[in-house]
Parts: sequence; structure tokens; C-alpha cells
Amino acid sequence: MNKVSIRNARPSDHQNIVSVMPEWWGGRDLSSSVLKVFFIHFNNTSYIAEINGELAGFLVGFFSQTEEKTGYIHFVGVHPGFRKAGVGRILYQTFFDACGANGRIIVKSCTSPINKLSINFHRHMGFEIEPGDMLIDGIPVSSNFLRENDPKVLFRKELS
Repeated sequence: MNKVSIRNARPSDHQNIVSVMPEWWGGRDLSSSVLKVFFIHFNNTSYIAEINGELAGFLVGFFSQTEEKTGYIHFVGVHPGFRKAGVGRILYQTFFDACGANGRIIVKSCTSPINKLSINFHRHMGFEIEPGDMLIDGIPVSSNFLRENDPKVLFRKELS
């Protein structure tokens, strides 16, 4: 495997990312969750992973304005051909390092309960699943976290 290079996201990356999302998510079009505004206003905490100049992954994150010690990972994607190659781990670690350098000692994120790959990845990265108000497939979920009747698995990790 060639070396993964990480850089900050730029507004010009947005179109390329949303264009690959349906393919990367097996036909699910989640591109409405990744707005260009993130690449404009949170580019210092959002990252692009490339291998040989090819988009291998991305992470959109930001520092919470409400919880002063918290960083939030909003969306992450890894090219299916580069999964299990450490791209996600490198992106997360880059965000963890930015959090630590800015006094953010907690990282939060969420995913859909149908996204078993994401749930397993977060657990592998040391995230705990936060209590919810219901269970889906034995996993605690918050039934109305972002909007009505759209359950999410909530993750929390304390950085050491």
C-alpha cells in the first residue's frame, strides 16, 4: 500500500466528494449531509486522505461551539477499495490530534443504526456508545437525535 497523505479540506473538494458518495455507500445518496459550507467554515478540522493523488477518504469535523471541550466528527467516508488499509484510522487520529492541540478532550459522533461498519469502526477506535431511548438490534439509539423518527447511534470518546 502506498503512503496516505492527509491535508485540510478545501471548498473545491466538495463536488468531488459528493460525486463519489452514492458509490461509496452502495447506492445510498447521503450527499445532502455533506454541505459545502463545512468545507468553507470548518476546513481547519476537515481532512482529505489521498493515495497517489486519488481520493481515498475524507473527514468533516468541527469544534463544538456549545461544549467547549468537545470536537464533533460529522461525516467520514473511505473509498471501498481502501477500507481496512488504515485510512479511516489516520483521518480520525488527525482529528484527535487537532482536538488535543485545541483543548478538546472529548470527541463525539453519530451514525445510523443500519451502518454496522461504522458502529464496529467506532467501537474499534475506542468510542463508547451513549445510552439512548430505545434499542435497535441490541444497540442503544436515540430515536429523535437530529430529527423526528430518525434514530442515531451516539458515540463518545475521551482523549487521553
